[in-house]
Amino acid sequence: GLAGGVALACLRMARGRLLAPLRWLAAGYVQVVRRVPFIVTLYIVFFLTGMAGLDVSGTTVALWAIGLIAAGYIAEIVHGGVNSVPADQIEAAVTLNLPLLARWRYVIVPRALPVIVPPAVGYLVLFIKDTALASQVGVLELNQAGVILSNRGLPTVQVFLAVLGLYFAISYPLTRLSRMLEKRLAIS
Repeated sequence: GLAGGVALACLRMARGRLLAPLRWLAAGYVQVVRRVPFIVTLYIVFFLTGMAGLDVSGTTVALWAIGLIAAGYIAEIVHGGVNSVPADQIEAAVTLNLPLLARWRYVIVPRALPVIVPPAVGYLVLFIKDTALASQVGVLELNQAGVILSNRGLPTVQVFLAVLGLYFAISYPLTRLSRMLEKRLAIS
C-alpha cells in the first residue's frame, strides 16, 4: 500500500499534458477507494480472485484489499503533505538550480514528513482495527479468535476484554510512536 500510495501521489502531482490522463486516473482511483467501505473492497477482491480462477487464501485476499485501499489513503496523505510545503521554498530551490532529486531530498521531504506522519499512523491504527472484518473471508483474526473462544465456553466478557486489551496493546504504541516522530520531525 505504501509504495502504491507514493506512486499514485506522484502521478497526481505530475505536470504536463501527456501525463494528464494518468493524473486523472490516479485522482479517480483515490476518490473511489476513499469512498468505498473496507468490507465492500474485501468482498470484491474475494469474488474477483475466485472468478479469475486464482486459488488464494483469505489472508492473501485481505492483504490485497488492504493494499488497494491503503494506496488510495496514503496517496491522499502524501499529496496533502507535499502540497503543504510553501511554494516559495520550492521556488527558492529551483532558483538555486538544485536538481529535482536534491529538491525532494533537502526541501520537500523534510517539510512534508511532519505533515504526513500523524495521519499516516492514524490510518494504520484504523486499519488494524478494520482487520476484524477479514473474518468475513475466512481469516482467523483477533476478533474471530475471541468469538471461537467464547463459543467454546469461555466467559464472553472476559474474552472480549482480552481482545480489547490486545487491540489497545497494538494501537497505543503506534500512536505514541507517531507523537515521538512528530516531535522529532518538527520544523522549528
